[in-house]
Amino acid sequence: MTQTIVIVGANLAGGRAAATLRTEGFDGRVVLVGEERERPYERPPLSKKFLTGEVDEVTFFLQTSEFYEQQGIELQLGARAVALHADAKQVELAGGERLNYDQLLIATGASPRRLSVEGDDLDGVHYLRSIADARELRDQLQAATRVAVIGMGFIGAEIAATARTLGIEVVALEAADLPMLPLGREVAERLATVHREHGVDVRTGVTVTGLLGFDHAERVITTDGGVDCDLAVIGIGVVPEVGWLVDSGIEIDRGVVVDELCRTSLPDVFAAGDVTSSFNPRYGRHMLVEHFDNAANQGVAAARSMLGTLDQPYAPLPYFWSDQYDLSIQVAGLPAGCDRVIFRGTVESGSWSAFYLHRDTFRAALSVNRFKDFSAARRLLTAGTPVSAEQLADETFELKTLVRRG
Repeated sequence: MTQTIVIVGANLAGGRAAATLRTEGFDGRVVLVGEERERPYERPPLSKKFLTGEVDEVTFFLQTSEFYEQQGIELQLGARAVALHADAKQVELAGGERLNYDQLLIATGASPRRLSVEGDDLDGVHYLRSIADARELRDQLQAATRVAVIGMGFIGAEIAATARTLGIEVVALEAADLPMLPLGREVAERLATVHREHGVDVRTGVTVTGLLGFDHAERVITTDGGVDCDLAVIGIGVVPEVGWLVDSGIEIDRGVVVDELCRTSLPDVFAAGDVTSSFNPRYGRHMLVEHFDNAANQGVAAARSMLGTLDQPYAPLPYFWSDQYDLSIQVAGLPAGCDRVIFRGTVESGSWSAFYLHRDTFRAALSVNRFKDFSAARRLLTAGTPVSAEQLADETFELKTLVRRG
């Protein structure tokens, strides 16, 4: 009997999983279901070069339409999953259709956290997650002179940088007392300085209470007054897409809970990407990791786990990057919870690194245009190679010598 694997989520994790099933030799039926009408694509360019017109969307699709036809991967796009009936091994779609599965991969990702204030439904209020979102924002940026960015996490910071690159005035409103605060106060202060030097009006400790306009957003109301704008872009985090799973019996703790083999609490049901709360043996706990690198790699791991070809537990060192202005920011490990940060280089130089320690143990690294530092640091963190605070602080000491020794 032909086996059927259904993947719900035609995104990076789902797309990588579908392709991996074929490369690993699975010859059964593969059905890839996606709420968007687009085949799987990469999202990072949406907040950067796509908005400036430097890259075309055709460049960031994972595969051509012909690839899915040739590989026998059935695309059901524009189809939203509304329920999982685990006892019957069926996924129910919005139109009433039910898809039978032998194994299921949940890869529904995450959606932008919504700002719930008066005026939040006005035209000119934007969230950025999909190609459709990016197309609309790109078009409106062409006519904008002043943009309000609400939330200065990575998406907000990237959009602020992109808007300034386009010559648009930007006011950034952040509820915390620093932007990108999960990177730690010292690093966040450096990055806030970068944005201010590029002309962003960064206002911290500010809460948005409403948006005003006749039919289009013209002003953001805040606890310290307000900001006039042509449009507002909201980036206040994301929420895993688990609503359709609430009555399925699957274990959910913020995201879908999976073990180190990407298995959920239900038999023959796996999950990967931004939707998951994944057990990482490296840290001995479950984690939500909402970044490109994890979605891509966990999609592959989940496919192999489904086929029994995953040769080791999925235990990644978290990694992500962000491009802002002429800065390439790369982060490896977990900066949160560390009690000491050691710097190499200065903000003025445009090339610097931050090394995070907890109880004198090297836990994470961040580099800005400092690729040799970061490459070596990432390898040291992956291997768990000891490195002293003195070695990290010494600009003349090459970390790659420790990599070679390891």
